[in-house]
Amino acid sequence: MIWLLGVSLAQAELPPPDYRDAVLGSVEAQADAMIQAGDLAGALNLVQEFRSEVASDARLAYEEGLIRRLQGDLAGAEQCYREAVQQDPKLFYAWYDLGELLLQNGDLDGAEEALTQAFEQSAHHPQGWVAPMRLAELAAQRGDAAAFDSWLKEAVRRGFRFATIAGTPAWMGYFSDPALREVIERLATVYGEESVLETLQ
Repeated sequence: MIWLLGVSLAQAELPPPDYRDAVLGSVEAQADAMIQAGDLAGALNLVQEFRSEVASDARLAYEEGLIRRLQGDLAGAEQCYREAVQQDPKLFYAWYDLGELLLQNGDLDGAEEALTQAFEQSAHHPQGWVAPMRLAELAAQRGDAAAFDSWLKEAVRRGFRFATIAGTPAWMGYFSDPALREVIERLATVYGEESVLETLQ
């Protein structure tokens, strides 16, 4: 039996929205603490039991997806991420993680669709630069210098800093492509981050 805020799952109901958010937030926090402690099985059990016996919402579907991905269950993670964005199409981080997962699986078209959704839902998020940065990387993988330029500009506009990719193998690979190198050199120079260029050579 799991106890949340002094209420057992058998007794729990989710009345007012504010209380509902507090309870869901408590479950998320407990699951995150278990993940940090390396107890993935316990975190998964907590989230699944709550979703089954009390309520399921987009955030907990995402949380289950995160746990499953950490466990190596990529198919299960994808299913949970898709459930999360179906329940809440504005859940940017679920779209983003779905895109990352699809990118990892080599589904470039699916990844582009999910990351574009993440981009559209994260205009005012502090980490809103991550989706356009990933879309720039996707364009680079396709050898599309124009799209790479466009997405990288958007990432910078949202707070991306070139220091983030300093010395990373993927970006060193992009830098070896003359068309992509021109974009990186131009934008890094315009935004005063020329020092990063040395790390990409």
